[in-house]
Amino acid sequence: MLTGDRLMFNEPEYQIMWMIYLAAAGCAWLVWWKMTSWIPLWYVREPLWLVVAVLLFTPVRVVPTEVWLAPATMIFLLDTVLDTGDNEARVLGELALAMGIAVLGYFAFAAGRAGWKHWRKQQTVHAKGHYKGR
Repeated sequence: MLTGDRLMFNEPEYQIMWMIYLAAAGCAWLVWWKMTSWIPLWYVREPLWLVVAVLLFTPVRVVPTEVWLAPATMIFLLDTVLDTGDNEARVLGELALAMGIAVLGYFAFAAGRAGWKHWRKQQTVHAKGHYKGR
């Protein structure tokens, strides 16, 4: 984020820009959440929420040696569409890593939820006396 020998943003401007972006991305994610809420299958709807959240909220370094971060999707789009740099492979790698970690976390959460529902159903059957065991 250097222009010549001076920085493009100072620290307060950088933080304000991030706050604006996060507010806008949060609103965009809420719109996406509302748009997909009609999908009756939770195992389709929730991964869609996850994918959009990772695309919106994953930051990457603008220049690998600098401390400035920017949204990964924006860097990828600017580098691809406007041909402003050569960061496409690096950004896609970081997005893939973030997506992989998020998907693994979601699978663990979904497996835990399925196990919890199964366990609670068995507890209810035993409590009501409907269990026909050996």
